[in-house]
Amino acid sequence: MKRFLGLAACFFLVFSFCFTHKAEAADDVTGNYHERGLRYLIMKGALTPDSKGNYNPSAKVTRGQFAAFLSKAIGLPNASKKTNFKDVPTNNKYYQDIQNAAAAGIITGYPDGTFKPNDPILRQHMAVMIYRTLNHLKVPTNTTAPLNFKDKNQIYKDYQTAVAVGVQKGIIKGSTMPDGVYFYPLNHTTVAQAATFVIRLMESIGDQEAINFGIYELKQILQNGTLGATKKTSYTYEDVLKSVSSNKDVIVKDGDIIYMAPGTGFAVTKAYAVLESTMVNDNISVAAGSEMQFIKAEGKRIKVNFGGHEGYVDQNSVRLVPFDLAKGRNYYERTGEGEIKHVLVDQLTGNAKGSYIFGKAPSQMKAGKKYYSWDGINFFSGSEKFTYYNYYQFLPVHTKTQYTAQQLENYIQYILKEREKQGGRYKDATKKSKLIGLGSKLKAIEAEYGVNAMMILALAMHESDFGMSDYAQNYNNLFGLYVYDTNPLKMKFASPEASIRELMDQFWWKKYIPANASFGYGTVYGTKTIGFNVKYASDPYWGSKAAGHYYRADKSMGFKDANKAYKVGLTTTSGLNVRTGPGTSYTAIYKYNRSNIPVLITNENVNGWYEIVPDSKDYKKAYVSKDYVKILNTTK
Repeated sequence: MKRFLGLAACFFLVFSFCFTHKAEAADDVTGNYHERGLRYLIMKGALTPDSKGNYNPSAKVTRGQFAAFLSKAIGLPNASKKTNFKDVPTNNKYYQDIQNAAAAGIITGYPDGTFKPNDPILRQHMAVMIYRTLNHLKVPTNTTAPLNFKDKNQIYKDYQTAVAVGVQKGIIKGSTMPDGVYFYPLNHTTVAQAATFVIRLMESIGDQEAINFGIYELKQILQNGTLGATKKTSYTYEDVLKSVSSNKDVIVKDGDIIYMAPGTGFAVTKAYAVLESTMVNDNISVAAGSEMQFIKAEGKRIKVNFGGHEGYVDQNSVRLVPFDLAKGRNYYERTGEGEIKHVLVDQLTGNAKGSYIFGKAPSQMKAGKKYYSWDGINFFSGSEKFTYYNYYQFLPVHTKTQYTAQQLENYIQYILKEREKQGGRYKDATKKSKLIGLGSKLKAIEAEYGVNAMMILALAMHESDFGMSDYAQNYNNLFGLYVYDTNPLKMKFASPEASIRELMDQFWWKKYIPANASFGYGTVYGTKTIGFNVKYASDPYWGSKAAGHYYRADKSMGFKDANKAYKVGLTTTSGLNVRTGPGTSYTAIYKYNRSNIPVLITNENVNGWYEIVPDSKDYKKAYVSKDYVKILNTTK
């Protein structure tokens, strides 16, 4: 996160009284070096103005006031049991907050039964209250960090641990003087300095509201494709939003645009994010750098279309890119060989980050043009629009590859030799890759589990970097199993084959393939709205990338799989019954609770019904009404 920098002449951090940035709020907090912390306390209702509208940031903070700062910042509930401090009557301004802090063990008072709420607080007492707040929140506070303050001997010995913890967590910085850094444990602190302590405390515990708290700026996009000067600033998003008056106006925070008019650009995730989908009542993982169709900004949430899912992402998790400012964006193009290539672009520089070919291009795609798609199915370029279903991306796993175990093994050796030519991490790939020798094992898995062996191999090539990734080499993990964006587990498998069986038993046939399983969006690689890609990976292009490995393998070996006449349908309604026979009198095996589920059609002419391969191990064939399934015109 970006922080404010003081002037060079300022004392280091907490002891500064310098003025650095003028936000527009016309009060005595404006321009204070500690304005960010002060505005945070104001926002939390912890710092309130006096009768003249002043916040008095240079006044000494009292013990009662600092207890209130902590109580409000962490949201302590009202105490059910009262502590009878002799000098804290019920009409004291901070009475309830003092009671809440006492109940939480953050304050204890003096042996004579007083709390002395109106006394200016000593810095070492402030450190103790912060330490107790961390303990109340169950934040680990063990530390072996030594105290290096020049005046550490002035710190009461029972408080030294509290100060050390504050230093370790970046809450306490001290003041840099010519001969070293001082803490001044027996000095008093201003309201402004105390505010900085509190916001650092909240940042240290991972409070996103504090971490993301900062200045909002109103700017305008100029005709030359740049941002103009700041028109308004405020620590309140709503305050700046009220001043938006044009489709060219944007709101900027920490250098990122977080508001723009609907239809004027797109959104890009800054890091891993979560989409609250309004279409499937589910949370969808979004990889860092993912492009999304921007719909509109709604307060602190951004409404987007991510891979076909409409929903919301947190304002702070994305940057908005107006079309007028974009240097580039991801696009698709038709190659000279009639294939479809996906080019990934750095939106800030316009430079290509990489590309991959993942199938035959649809006939509607013209050479020499850039095409775009928000969901990997519906494509457009200007007024041109078409729908495209890539065969390998929408081929159900219930199919069977036409290639033998030896042919799969030969291809593995071929592709490893090609990688080995690149050197670097692929050095000795033909000897070290964890894909070596998997041909016969994949065919055995195909027969045992009823899952296409080439689809497994293609996914392994994609997820394990051709068997050369660290997870493959050190843990025999070919599929990124248990390697989550937020908590990558390093589970080791006995062999590469063991990781394939884990994929089958604990993932595909448990969570992804069975009808209505927790991640059951269809048995295809798919996109972020259809198939495995919905939940398996946060990368919206995971399905097309895996399909690309399959396509390139099939192309290399003569397109035997593409020439197999598999037909794929897509259900068009939720609640569709899948029956044991072609008629409503037959027993329903299950019903698809979701729509847009791909099905593998094995017979098209059964009295108005389609014979399909069911998403169940208990039946070999099943039937669905033709009225609720559309045949996909897949390109292969």
